[in-house]
Amino acid sequence: MMFRPPYSVDAEPDTEDEVRPLELTQSMGYITIGNKLDTKDWKDEPALTPQQIAAEVLDHLPPCQPNDQMRCGNIILMHDGGGNRERTVQALPLIIDGARARGFEFVPVYKLMGKAKADVMPPLPPNEYWSARLNWIGFWLFSATMAAIVSIFFLGDILMTGRLVSVGVLAIYDRLRAHVYGTPAQIAAYRPPVAVLIPAYNEEKVIERTIQGALDSDYPNLRVIVIDDGSKDRTLEIARRAFAAEEAAGKVLILTKPNGGKAEALNFGLEHIRDAELFVGIDADTIIAPDAIARLVPHFLNPKVAAVAGNAKVGNRVNLWTRWQALEYITSQNFERRALNTMGAVSVVPGAIGAWRVAPVREAGGYHVDTVAEDADLTMALLRSGYRVQYEDRALAFTEAPTTANALMRQRFRWSFGILQAVFKHRAVFARKGALGFVALPNILIFQILLPLVSPFIDMMFAVGVIWYFIQKYFHPDSTDPASFQRLLIFFGAFLVIDFLASALAFALERRQPEAREDAWLLSQVWLQRFAYRQVFSLVLFRTLKRAIQGRPFAWDKLDRTAAVKYVPAERRDSVKV
Repeated sequence: MMFRPPYSVDAEPDTEDEVRPLELTQSMGYITIGNKLDTKDWKDEPALTPQQIAAEVLDHLPPCQPNDQMRCGNIILMHDGGGNRERTVQALPLIIDGARARGFEFVPVYKLMGKAKADVMPPLPPNEYWSARLNWIGFWLFSATMAAIVSIFFLGDILMTGRLVSVGVLAIYDRLRAHVYGTPAQIAAYRPPVAVLIPAYNEEKVIERTIQGALDSDYPNLRVIVIDDGSKDRTLEIARRAFAAEEAAGKVLILTKPNGGKAEALNFGLEHIRDAELFVGIDADTIIAPDAIARLVPHFLNPKVAAVAGNAKVGNRVNLWTRWQALEYITSQNFERRALNTMGAVSVVPGAIGAWRVAPVREAGGYHVDTVAEDADLTMALLRSGYRVQYEDRALAFTEAPTTANALMRQRFRWSFGILQAVFKHRAVFARKGALGFVALPNILIFQILLPLVSPFIDMMFAVGVIWYFIQKYFHPDSTDPASFQRLLIFFGAFLVIDFLASALAFALERRQPEAREDAWLLSQVWLQRFAYRQVFSLVLFRTLKRAIQGRPFAWDKLDRTAAVKYVPAERRDSVKV
């Protein structure tokens, strides 16, 4: 049996490390076969032409010149695998005809040794056949896996880069275009009754300031409805004591019901909105800006608009986790909503702040209890009915984000599971109908589910590719081709640069009013977030899919409040300074 060292440099060893593998194969009964003429048909950068490959052979045939002892010889190395071998095949007749014209004859190596083929390549014994077959399958699976990982890396890189560029272009267009809802006179005259719905469950630490924030709104025709969803703490007591006068004046309505979840609480509130044409949903841990509702209302002058998402911002930036969430809200959620706003296809109106037209919501059956992302489900139902859902970036709401990795994963597990439920529920219109089918659902499926699932493999591929290149470079410096490594660096580096530029653009687009401005220090953590924080969501998605496949039910997981949101309206800060 014959053995050829996989690299030419190993055929003529100079060190003990290079000799040891040959000693091992010889002890196993193999005959080591080297080569003298390397056609270099394996090179890709630069790729040799068939004529150049043939010249590598014909220029170094015996008789050997004194200055050509290292390359002159009669055992020729060519390759039948490892890539596209079209140039190798085209070079073969040039080599054969050229060598024969010089009087050379082509024979297999075993004839040079004076042996028969069966002597050096005996047939495989029957008892080793299946072992050899399994080895072949193992090598094939390894090769296929590596090829799949490389393909996923480049495809994912291209998709994510393309998405960042397209979202950036649309976001800029949305920022620069004129948002015309009506004439100034129409906007000034349009003051429909608005109900603010605040569902609350065990929110004693934050409920008072949330209600007060809504009452501080500068919108004139407003009524606040608080729905206590069977709280086990002092939420109901605090709300009623703190706002007894407002409740007596009809500005606040405080309701209570047995615990049934956020969707049921909101539906219960909808039963008490009286003549309100619009309602604004606010989470009980959120403080809205005084002008937020006034910013949302003009969108509804367009009768096709059924809902408007506000700009939710993290108000408790107390540690690394909350700062990273603030970064995510700006560079991912709000950035994407700007792009989708150009098509009226915002796919999720956040629970922190969102305005809804009452009639379409009632047509859709209100909030449904069959998902744990009731806001996303209702948004998709309205898009499915042909309505538009828009985004108002100046309607600010400051919400409390989870402060620990465990709390964050619990929150995002509910979000991702609810989104998956909503996508599955509305799957019938996928790529078939309107903004939901052609824009919103494909965007969620590809960029919020599939790509986050494979993103760890993309990062892993990059790390493995770098490590593997340096290993090869160390052990086989003469034969390691840097082209694939350079290509890997270019693709990955280009994505990181575009990711940072898109994040910087998202920051720039936020700077429309004092409360929305962000500091540069937060932006400086984009790359750290890319490699650390985002892996959490891939893990959450894996858990989500596992739970969905198992068919196990999902229960709401209440997060503990810290009441750490720090927000003071700009005009109030200015008055304090004066």
